[in-house]
Formats: sequence, structure tokens, C-alpha cells
Amino acid sequence: MCGLFGSWGPQPIPLPPVLAALQGRGPDDCGEGAWPLAGGWLQLAHTRLAIQDLSVAGHQPMASGDGRCWIVFNGEIYNAPELRRELERAGVPLRSHSDTEVLLEGYGLWGDALWPRLNGIFAAGVLDLGRGELTLARDRLGVKPLLWHRSAAGFAFGSELSAFRAAAIPAQPRLDRQALESFWLWGAVAAPRTLVQDISVFPPGWIGRWRVGDPGDRWQLQRFADLPEALLSPADLSYEEAVRACRTALEQAVARQLLADVPVGAFLSGGLDSAAIVALMRRVSSTRPDTFSLGFAQGDPGGARSHRVADERQLARHVAERQGTNHHELVIDAEEAIAAFPEFCRAIDQPSLDGFNTFLVARAARRHDLRVALSGLGGDELLAGYPVFQRAWQYLQAPQAWRRWQGRLPWRLQQKLGWQAARFRRGTPEALAAHRRLRHSLGGGSGLEAPAWALSPAEQQLDPIAQLSRLELRGYLHDTLLRDADAVTMHQGLELRVPFLDQPLVELLLRLPSAYKLRAGGNKPLLVDAMGADLPAAILGAPKRGFELPCGAWLTAMAPPPLDPAALGDPWPARIRQARWLHRYRPARYQGCWQWQVLAHWLQAWPQLLSTTGDGSEG
Repeated sequence: MCGLFGSWGPQPIPLPPVLAALQGRGPDDCGEGAWPLAGGWLQLAHTRLAIQDLSVAGHQPMASGDGRCWIVFNGEIYNAPELRRELERAGVPLRSHSDTEVLLEGYGLWGDALWPRLNGIFAAGVLDLGRGELTLARDRLGVKPLLWHRSAAGFAFGSELSAFRAAAIPAQPRLDRQALESFWLWGAVAAPRTLVQDISVFPPGWIGRWRVGDPGDRWQLQRFADLPEALLSPADLSYEEAVRACRTALEQAVARQLLADVPVGAFLSGGLDSAAIVALMRRVSSTRPDTFSLGFAQGDPGGARSHRVADERQLARHVAERQGTNHHELVIDAEEAIAAFPEFCRAIDQPSLDGFNTFLVARAARRHDLRVALSGLGGDELLAGYPVFQRAWQYLQAPQAWRRWQGRLPWRLQQKLGWQAARFRRGTPEALAAHRRLRHSLGGGSGLEAPAWALSPAEQQLDPIAQLSRLELRGYLHDTLLRDADAVTMHQGLELRVPFLDQPLVELLLRLPSAYKLRAGGNKPLLVDAMGADLPAAILGAPKRGFELPCGAWLTAMAPPPLDPAALGDPWPARIRQARWLHRYRPARYQGCWQWQVLAHWLQAWPQLLSTTGDGSEG
């Protein structure tokens, strides 16, 4: 994995500051190239984290054998060996063992037909000098980030906002007010916006093409992949067949994602998803992987005994002992967490309520020289693991008379009784919006609508569980979990892979009947039955638990944020006063104060944003 940047404009941009901003993503090598095109300069820059073919043959920007095409690429192509064999059979000479060259020569042979053939995670820019075209592409679920800025005078694309800042693009950056409200409401900025107006998120599963002679804001956009829109029935596939298919597809995904010329480890929590990944790593490989888990000092003011947080080291230890991994436990206290916080805010690239736990585990793994780690991200979205799925299913299974009576109760009473699923009477998107609404008790009043996680007409005909799964994949997973995990791991030169999001596995799980994924009193029955004897009983029978850090306790020991809320104007002073009151008198309600700490530290790197703001009308 790597960092990439590209631009076209009337004058060349000094690229050394851009390469310096992306160095964490690619500490092993860097390169740049420039071409005078259409009265301007097209530039490509790249920093490399060497995972496949560690030699100089993997240097980027990389030219094709005939010199026609150049590429900058961030990601991993897991079916590169199969594509390599196809290229060789077609007579295409290959000079390296890198998947970058497979991608580049595959584009030269197949053109845009390449992108649907890829099984992997990627963000790429390909310059075709023969056709006078630049093509951008991003993987189906947006595992790898790609941002872009477009205007008539030019354009730029890159892996991180920090690269745009280093390139002084845009020349006069403005704070996107709508994105700021989105961050406060959701805990992360909902795509396609970013906090910098006129820099937006390139859509996952799409390609964009710019031709020489066009202005910088004229791009042809085309979707090359989307989520399955139809479900199988029990007549198509029995539950027992689904269990076997799930096991096979997950095992194949793990085997594919062990492809590397460096050791591959794993993040191991006490949850079912990461435990399944580690168990399959041991089954498909003879290598003992390094595994890493996170816990808290027991006597510390922020430790697990003094606050309601999940310290899952014991469950993770059970899995590690059973599978025979080289296990490492990171035990962190309040002092260490507070000392690490400023670096986390620099790493996150965009402010988020999430990501600190991944940052801490990644830092520990990198100190043990690990360069690649597997993660269980995506399992909850695909296998209905979140509590909202169980509540929705219980509501939908209830007799109609009970559902009608329950749905008439006031929303606050439904919350107190644990009957939030009655919200589903208003429709699945509205129910998920309510489920994800973090600020409902802080007064609201923002006027910001829920993000439009669009469902196609065909998807709107699916049952609510299937709809929720797709909404979670496009919303919370894409905008928060994947974005944060990529930023904080790549900041430290560590590549994170997500086997649950392997393409064939995603297509299988999204097509399975929803009833296969839910069982009264059980967490992810399909995965439990698929993994069976490979995992300890304590893991198989454990309820779903979120991994929550003792942030509320740590906040009390932190210095005040380095920003006055008045700098952002109304309604921020009142919001922060109320957030502080909540944290003081209800310590478990720390989220607003934590968000403000992250935002204030992040804005220190963008002081020019405080001098002007935008309304976000162009997003």
C-alpha cells in the first residue's frame, strides 16, 4: 500500500512537500513524473510501502513496457497471480513480480474492462499518453481512499487531505460548514464531503476519465461495480449449504489476502470476526502469525475496572493460545493514551469519533516491525452483527397487533423499554438514521438531514435486514470504519487488509436470506456454525460487544482543547458547553467532548480554514 497524488494545471506544483506529507503511507520509496499536456502540466507522485516485489522494479510512477501508460496505485490486487497468467498467455512481457505491473499491463490489454475483473482494494490513476486520457478508479467498497478537487483551471487527486494542503490546493481553502455539521451529527464526515470545501471523496466502484483538451472540471464518470440487488431463497440454497459456502469463501479470502513478500499478522480482539480470521490464517498457512490485542491498565483511572469499557484481552488470549500465534498484548494507561492523542489527531486526516483504538494497536504492531495485518472489519455489516439488526428482526417477527401497539408509543419510552426497533414502522433508511444519530440529546437544531445512502429501486424491495446491511456498508463502514482504519494504519507504514470484504465473499453474504443471519439470543449464527470447532466456546457464545475505550476518563486528565469554540461561530459555544456539562455529570456521555478535542487538534494543521468558511453548497 502507498500514497498517491496527481494534478493538472497551468503551472507545475512543487512535489517534495507532497511526498513529505505522504511519507508515512510509503516510507520505502518515492517518485514523481511530469508531462506537458494541453497547455498545462500533468504530474504524478507516489510514496511506496513495499509489500509485493520489494525490489526497485516496483517503483512508481511506473511505465508500461511500451511507454504508453503510466500508473500510480495504492492497494493490493489479490487475484494478481491469475491475471498475471492471463497476461503471459496473451504474450504480454512482465518485468517484475508486483501487482502494480499486472494492473498497468492489464489496463493496456483490456482497458476499462480491467476494473470489474479485479479482486482487491485499490485507488489508482492511469495516464494513457497514446489516447491522451487520465483514468481514476476506486475499489467497490471504498477500502482505499481517493479524494479529488476539480475546477475549470485544473484538478488534483490524492490519498489524503494532507497532500492537498502540502500542494496548496485549493489556493484559498474554506471550511465546509455542511461537512462540519455532518461531523458533529454522525461522528465522521459523510461522503462525498470533506471538511475542506471543493475537495470531495471519489465514489467507490466508479471510474472517472479526463481527456486532454477538456477543462479540469469535465470528467466522464461510470460505475463499474455495485452490490448485489437480489437475494437467494432457501429453495436455492439451504442453511447447511450456506454455512459450508460461507466457510469456504472466507477461507479462500484469507488465503488470498496472505499474499505478500513480508510477514502478515492480525489484529485480534475478543470478538468473533477477528477470531475467525486468525483461526483460518493458521489453517491455510504453516506460518505462526503475530497477533495483537489492546487492553487497559487495571488500577489506572482510565482502566477497565473503573469504567464500563471492554477489555477483551482474556478472550483474545484464548484464541491466540488455541491457534498457537505469537501473541502481543498492548496494555495502555491514561498517561500513555494522553501522550499519544496529538499524534492520532495528525494521523486521522479527517476528524472522527472513532479510530483511536486502531491507532494504538497499529502503533504496537509497527513497533514489532509488522507491515501487513488482517482485520475483522466488515463482518458486522455483512452478517447482521450490530444490535440494530437484532432489534429490527425481533420487531419484524412480532405479531402485527403487537407491532402496531408498540409503534404508537412515544420514541423516548421506546428507548427506555429497549423497543427502538419500532422506529422501523417509518422505513429502513429512517430507522438507520435514528440508530446512527449521535447528537439527538444535545439539542439538535442543526437543520442537517441524514446522509443520503441511496438504495436502488431494486434494493428498496428487499427486506429491511438486507437494506440495513447495504446502508451500513455504504455509510458507517465506508465513512468511519474504513476511512479511519486506513488513515491511522498507513500513517505508521502498516497495511490493513479486510478479508470479510473480499469480493466473492461479499457477493455471497449479501445474497443469502436474511433469516440465515439472525437467531434469537445468538450473535452471527452463520459464522458461528461455519467456524464450529475452530474457536473456543467462550468466543462462539459471546454476545456482540462494541470495543469502547475509556475516553471519558482520559478526557478528564487532558489539557483543554487548543481552540475556543467561538472561533467556529454559532452554535458551537453552546454546543460545547452542553457537551462539557454532559461529560461532567454523566461521564459515559463523553462523545461530544471527545469530538471537540479531535476537531480542535485537527484544525491546528489547517489554521487557514478558520479565517473563512463555506456553506458547502458545492460539497
